[in-house]
Amino acid sequence: MRTSICLAAIAAASLLPNVSAAQQSSSDTATLTPVVITATRVDVKPVAPLASTTVISGADLRAQGITTLKDALAGVPGVFAPQSGSFGAQTSLFVRGGESDYTEILVDGVPVNDPGGAIDLANLTTDNIDRIEIVRGPTSVLYGSNAVTGVIQIFTRTGAGAGAPSQFSLGADGGTYGTSNATASFAGGDASLGGSASVARHRTDGIYDFNSSDRNDIYSGQFHIAPDAATTVRFMLRDEEAGAHIPTNFYGAVVDSNQFHLENRFLGSLAADRRLTERLTAHVQLAASDEHDESADLPATPGEECDFCFTTQTGIYRRSGDARLDFAAAPWAALTAGATAEQQRARETGSNPLQRTLHAYYAQALGNVGRALSYTAGVRADDNSQFGTFTTYRLAAGYVLKPGTALRASVGNAFREPTFDETTSQAAFARGNPALRPERSQSWEAGLDQDVAHGAVVLSATYFAQRFRDMIQYDGNSPDTTLPNYFNLAAATADGLELGARSGTWSGFSLAASYTWQHTRVTDAGVDAGPGATFVDGQRLLRRPTNLANATLSFRPSSRGALFATATYVGNRVDLDFLNFVRVEAPAYTLYDLAGELTVIDANGATPALTLTGRIANLFGTRYESIFGYRAPGMAVDVGARLTWGKR
Repeated sequence: MRTSICLAAIAAASLLPNVSAAQQSSSDTATLTPVVITATRVDVKPVAPLASTTVISGADLRAQGITTLKDALAGVPGVFAPQSGSFGAQTSLFVRGGESDYTEILVDGVPVNDPGGAIDLANLTTDNIDRIEIVRGPTSVLYGSNAVTGVIQIFTRTGAGAGAPSQFSLGADGGTYGTSNATASFAGGDASLGGSASVARHRTDGIYDFNSSDRNDIYSGQFHIAPDAATTVRFMLRDEEAGAHIPTNFYGAVVDSNQFHLENRFLGSLAADRRLTERLTAHVQLAASDEHDESADLPATPGEECDFCFTTQTGIYRRSGDARLDFAAAPWAALTAGATAEQQRARETGSNPLQRTLHAYYAQALGNVGRALSYTAGVRADDNSQFGTFTTYRLAAGYVLKPGTALRASVGNAFREPTFDETTSQAAFARGNPALRPERSQSWEAGLDQDVAHGAVVLSATYFAQRFRDMIQYDGNSPDTTLPNYFNLAAATADGLELGARSGTWSGFSLAASYTWQHTRVTDAGVDAGPGATFVDGQRLLRRPTNLANATLSFRPSSRGALFATATYVGNRVDLDFLNFVRVEAPAYTLYDLAGELTVIDANGATPALTLTGRIANLFGTRYESIFGYRAPGMAVDVGARLTWGKR
């Protein structure tokens, strides 16, 4: 694990409305009423919902045996995360029909994406997390670049809990495909002093007959101290050391015995909050993200000539700092203003180091008018040393028609910054274009939230519409290798409807379900042409299912155990057959999972509690490919146990 101390900051991350603990649910697909995040200490709770937000609790994920972010997101409306084959293989992320680099992912406010938005979910795990918050819709006002169709933020366990004892836990499980997981974690303290720490080890032999193993070691922790009632300081570290063997070639055939990918990612942040007056609070956060990747396809034997062998090493570094002021203008209104500075660096084998800087200034107002209307309005200006200034905005309002019934609507824009390669690459036939503009979007949504019988059932419906412009496209038609190959050419739309329902608990049973219909269409294919084109005028965008659905039935007969049954449906979608270079329609599939846990021995003094865990993924062994040509795992059985000292 690297020991470098990282400095960087949360862009306006803590501006994002949080969700109260009482509203957190493992499969909460309804839009929740957001409140100002606790760290701001501005007590303004909207009386009506303002955003489409889903919260997933870490405790429920652990009860279901879910260890990856990819699996955790399976029940979130409008989210599809396909994986190219076995465990540890490249995993994309599509939210509301947008591109795979249109969603910003953060851990405690630290961005995980590469500059330009690229993200691979394969090695992001749920170890030591308190909750995951997913906000759908444009949020560049709060987070800057890449937050075009949404933001996913992972919060580490804080260890805070007044009156609750500290907890130490040891867990181990294993099963199909030679899978084994082991964890050790600690959480303790209270609001004035506390923290958490975790070590996790994940191993699998993979689903293929050879060169398919995957490993992932995660070290994470958070520490906080409040020296007085007005000040809080927080420190977070997370380190991931992963390696995947990849036997598949570019169209999914299992033919390669020497290909692998290594990834080492380090995240760190140092944040401080200080209440200056009864109405004014200052926040400062420094943070960093370091990523080191190595991808290689080696000769089968030493000295063998290999036309397609390669070894590539890449380093990506982000350093930033954010400072802001929150002003409680009244008990029902708050104003926020701040500034962010960030430095981005990249280094790749055979290339010169690349660097760019950005500065951003933002402001937001949040408040209520009477007991029925809530509003928020925000604006942000980003100034990047490569592509100049880009301004974003977001307006939202919510209105309570009557108790239990609320309407909401929002409109805003967002952008994705170009990658280093797209702007500065000097490689032949892949020349960067320094004149590139950011990709941009314009979006709006409207929704209805209905509470039936005082929370017995909560329903939600959201319609969204998005327009994507200036999409960056590769053009390799020019015979002159000194001319740029990347241009702002393509355009597309994505519209859809998200439906959610969740019930209260009756005799231990509860149900959560969601359905998403989305329609994407290419409105300008740019230079793409032919049956194997990425963009085709009038056709759907690749790998975006038209229909997505998920339902989870939970049964908690007592505090000692829980059982979960989940069904996930992924509809037909357009994909590419890279063997024949033609567009194909990938078939729909449905997966069924069972999971549960049972505490057989309660904690008693020095004696730990013993909890048995189990999970069956893909219960009926459905044969499917989330990405065309790449076989996905069949039925996987996993059983284990957990020892817990203390209880939280």
